[in-house]
Amino acid sequence: MKPKLFSIVFTALVAVVISAHASEKVAASSGIESSTVIKINDISISEAEFENIFRAAVKHKYYHGRVPEKELQAFKKQVASDLVSQILVHSKATSSGLEPDRAEIKEAVDAYDSKYADSPEWQSQREKVLPLMVERLERENLIKKMESRVKEIAQPDEDQVREYYLDNTDKFTEPKRVWVSLILLSVPPSGNAALWDEASKTAEQIITRYENGEEFTELVKVFSNHASAANEGDLGYLHQGMLDTDAQKAVESLTINQISEPVRILEGIALFRLNGIRESSLKSFDEVKKRATSLLYRELQDNAWREYVNALKESADIFVDKKLTVLTSHE
Repeated sequence: MKPKLFSIVFTALVAVVISAHASEKVAASSGIESSTVIKINDISISEAEFENIFRAAVKHKYYHGRVPEKELQAFKKQVASDLVSQILVHSKATSSGLEPDRAEIKEAVDAYDSKYADSPEWQSQREKVLPLMVERLERENLIKKMESRVKEIAQPDEDQVREYYLDNTDKFTEPKRVWVSLILLSVPPSGNAALWDEASKTAEQIITRYENGEEFTELVKVFSNHASAANEGDLGYLHQGMLDTDAQKAVESLTINQISEPVRILEGIALFRLNGIRESSLKSFDEVKKRATSLLYRELQDNAWREYVNALKESADIFVDKKLTVLTSHE
């Protein structure tokens, strides 16, 4: 189960309340019967119910409300899988005697009332859909409570943490960093070609003066328009990705104390000097013990939750219609 999508389905279940109510009225007036597409033990989900949930999940995850075709089948399968998981966990929570947090439910309803206070649609349908919304919120609350209960596991001991550290050295390795200084010759965004040419020529003159022995820090004072000029042009240690592509390439080609060729960046023409390099290095266990413990504990919690849900699925009678995996378009 993917926790992020699990939360998306939570949101979809709440967001779909009004549209589901409208769909039910349309279906009733047309005499259409919606077939069952998911069945978990004695609980059935109709095709109309699933489509409402799926559309809401799509709108929640995808900005334009449309799933890229290559992702559609996998996303639909995942929504169906997570819906099954939620139903099973909720049933288990209910049978275990867990009770939802009423104060938290009320707070959520009050927030919804406040958000849609000026919505005629919400005001006209509130009394009809509110019980459904409360039911959805209670379900979410119970599932979260059950998840918290399952994840209450023992902290890993030091041997386990050390083994995790050795098996995941990439998580505890300080990346290579370069110590860089900068001279920026600003060119305004609206600057014409002549301004760019002038800045480039000035940059070439700066390079010549530096190579003839002038101090870089003095050249910074005279020419640089960057905020770092107040610190003699020092940008500090930077790791991969902190500079744009052209600037990164220019810096990577330098040796210590060498100045780059002029680099055109968004703000103007830049000259970089490489002051030093710190190669990547693995931090000691003692340095990262606390973080390693936290990372391992989170993984163990996620594993416990995943195994718990899988066990519920294995012991349940589950039917998922194959049509849920057929590629279709959704607005």
